[in-house]
Amino acid sequence: MAISPAAIVPGTLPDFKIYIRSSPIKYVLWALKGETIRSEQLNKLSEGKHAEIFVDIEEAFKYEDYLEANLGNILGNHLSSDDQKTSILTKVSTNVVKAAFETSIGSSTIGADTLRRTSKMVENAMQFIMEAKSIPALAKMIGHDYDSYKHATKVLWFTVAFLQENPDILERVPQGDESFDERHRLDILRPCGVCALLHDIGKAFVPLEILHKDGPLTELEWEIIKRHPLSGVAMLLDSDIPTFVKKAILQHHENFQGDGYPMRLKEQNITILARVLRIIDTFDAMTSRRPYKNPVPPMRALQIMIGTPPREQKDPDSVEDDRDQGMRGCFDEELLQKFITFLGNVKLN
Repeated sequence: MAISPAAIVPGTLPDFKIYIRSSPIKYVLWALKGETIRSEQLNKLSEGKHAEIFVDIEEAFKYEDYLEANLGNILGNHLSSDDQKTSILTKVSTNVVKAAFETSIGSSTIGADTLRRTSKMVENAMQFIMEAKSIPALAKMIGHDYDSYKHATKVLWFTVAFLQENPDILERVPQGDESFDERHRLDILRPCGVCALLHDIGKAFVPLEILHKDGPLTELEWEIIKRHPLSGVAMLLDSDIPTFVKKAILQHHENFQGDGYPMRLKEQNITILARVLRIIDTFDAMTSRRPYKNPVPPMRALQIMIGTPPREQKDPDSVEDDRDQGMRGCFDEELLQKFITFLGNVKLN
């Protein structure tokens, strides 16, 4: 299995053997299992122009555990490119979300270990996400195939970056009259990231044949899907995560004009974090490729979200979706305008 040298942190002891390719069909052992990796070794790799190193496929799970355990250091490595870091962050966060879904199937709660693992991953990822130079890497993820786990990663990334750029919105998340300093903002931003990553955790109770259906959902299937915010908050009721996280997971499909689900809440009765998630969740879902539907170009997606879709520009290869015919009233207009301004810093195709 080919991996990037950027994934290996100097001074660590990977619990797997590492190989380099000496010819198209020959591999040479480069590092023994449990051997400390030195900076000099990695420098020689770079000098030898080894863009890839290799791990036995049987030890892939050990490599993935290593990535998660060392994510903070990997993302902080100034010698690695942002594209390399993005690939590793996506892999780790996908694994974390997938594990959260899979361990929750058949259970009425999310385990404490799962929440700790999720929080740790978000904490390690935040510094990279908050750096302005990470935004172009995020832009490259727009338009990819829709996958529940990768979708959660992009919602995490968008949410943390957007709130970090808009501290006035972040300060309204806890719904209190507290004074904020930089440390306090980070303490609020971290659970916001956890919320973004787990916003769809209630889909663990939705049958896989509905989640993975290669076509538009029937009315009955939609009713089943619409239960997931309630399922998600029920799974988190006994956890110690902040109340504003639980409320946002419950309310992230409420529409600003009051015709959303599950409770048809309206305007300021919807928490601000839920209103942010409603925008980001929709934008990523619309700009992602589905088996039955091509991705909507980012600028057209924003037109639709504002409520003025260019109806004459229909894609003959996509199935028509009534929700794409304008979404005026679904979103808090003030927040949507701020999100559009935020996207102005992202080079959208």
